[in-house]
Amino acid sequence: MLQKYASFVVNNAAQVNSIENGLRTLTYVLPGRFADAELASEAIYTLLSFVGVYHDKLLAQAAIKGLLVDKQGQPLKLDPTVFSRYHGQMAHASDVYRVAAHVLSCVQYAEKLVEMVAAKRLGNRRRWQVVTWIEITKVVLRLALLRASGQRMVTGAVVPEREVDPGSLGSTKHMEQGVDAKKQWKGGRSRLSFTSVREILQQAEGNADLGAFVANSPQNAERIAPAPSLMHRLNALGLTGELLFILRPLIYVLSMRKLGANNWRAWALSLLIELTSRQMLRSDINVPRTLERDEMARRKWLFVYYLVRMPFFEQFTEK
Repeated sequence: MLQKYASFVVNNAAQVNSIENGLRTLTYVLPGRFADAELASEAIYTLLSFVGVYHDKLLAQAAIKGLLVDKQGQPLKLDPTVFSRYHGQMAHASDVYRVAAHVLSCVQYAEKLVEMVAAKRLGNRRRWQVVTWIEITKVVLRLALLRASGQRMVTGAVVPEREVDPGSLGSTKHMEQGVDAKKQWKGGRSRLSFTSVREILQQAEGNADLGAFVANSPQNAERIAPAPSLMHRLNALGLTGELLFILRPLIYVLSMRKLGANNWRAWALSLLIELTSRQMLRSDINVPRTLERDEMARRKWLFVYYLVRMPFFEQFTEK
């Protein structure tokens, strides 16, 4: 059954993607339409997140096997980003990293739905207990990722990004039609495709200038570097900053439960921890690499949330 479903998704990728997008649009118009509409909307969105990840995996596997073609009918070549290469290689090298990354992603997809159900069915007090346990689970998983990665920064998302755009696909190539796998060599670890020397010689009728081919195919160092070199190993200062960042959401929830959601001390404590963490990491990583630069930029944008958190929102932003 799963094999038939996978085949259907691969053969009808564009149509399946359109259905997913349509259902996602539906989640924006449902709230307010009927009782429990917000809960139904969030449930649909959560389910689509899980289904989307599974579909992305199916399409990536099909592309690796040479079963997908682009609009021109050429074999689709995967061009994984630095982000996808890092997390893919880390997951391949460590079972702990792979399991922790997937469980963390599942928790992130479902946490809002779980909180909404807890608030509606269990009451506000039990809701905060559920939220606390969610944050404890995320802390444990992020600490596992931090350890498994060799004390490197833990990014916001921890699974490879979508590698195949369904909108760019042409008619699916069946296995019997085949792509001449002998023309390319695929790395089992990196999943990158490389043109074979034999194919270069055949295309040039034996007169290929291999030196010119190499010179005209410059590679970004980060695109061919092993995963551990894509991020710095944190020293004591940076590690302390990363631990503070990982623990901050849990500390914020616990302080709100103790002091109240509208208490300025809880708000200020969370902001202070986040600022301290950022400064420690910036002091440790003098020349950030691409992934670290992107993650630091993402964390910088997280400061905007302080404008919509209580009590700041009630006293300043709302006015």
